Amino acid sequence: MMRKHPRATRLILLVSVTAFALTLSGCVYLRLLHFKNQLKAFDENVTALPSSELIFQFQNPIVKDSDFVFISGSAPGRIEAVPHATHEEIWTWQFEKRLKNPTDRPYSMNFKTRFKDGLLTRMEIDETFVNLVGRDLVLTMFRNIGAAKINKIRRTMTSELSRERIPSLKLPSLQRVHDIMGEPTKISKSKGETLAKNEYEFNFHDPKNGKKAGQFRLIFSGDPQNPDNPITGFRVMGKAK
Repeated sequence: MMRKHPRATRLILLVSVTAFALTLSGCVYLRLLHFKNQLKAFDENVTALPSSELIFQFQNPIVKDSDFVFISGSAPGRIEAVPHATHEEIWTWQFEKRLKNPTDRPYSMNFKTRFKDGLLTRMEIDETFVNLVGRDLVLTMFRNIGAAKINKIRRTMTSELSRERIPSLKLPSLQRVHDIMGEPTKISKSKGETLAKNEYEFNFHDPKNGKKAGQFRLIFSGDPQNPDNPITGFRVMGKAK
């Protein structure tokens, strides 16, 4: 019987492990794709609960708690059992703003995800952020995720709204954004343009080792010469680990 060369054995093992990993990531990707498609039919699948906070309830749960861990490579900052409920947990994720300078004012955003039997049933959006941009804009943002661009290779998602697409919504001014969230992580402006992009980068860190385990960016477009005017556009970009 011919013996396998050690390199060939290692190659076969590597191919097998890689194939398994791709299969696993593919399953996660498909569930997230189905979830994205659910958001396209927002009113059929999602309910914004009538409360002081903005809580989304998902009528047809499909995303697993393990998907969150797989995508970020980390458990959340806090896990709590729901009182008087069976197999229900609330996971809290705290994202910290990356400071441009050490002297900048810190700002964080909390998101709570609720799971029943391991499936995502609710999501609560950070209350300070909802008060800043408005409940209607956050609702529109979530509706727009159904048409978001997803890059599987880079593991990113991008959703964008311009003033022209949401003419009836009341938008915050650039000054109010700065007052609430502090200085942006980055400000950029193309040559010859009056509008500037104010980018806030938020990162979640693994509570066990402090390593970066998730990221999203909020980009507010506005006129820095007239900061009291409403913003002219908004973009959210999410990135998995």
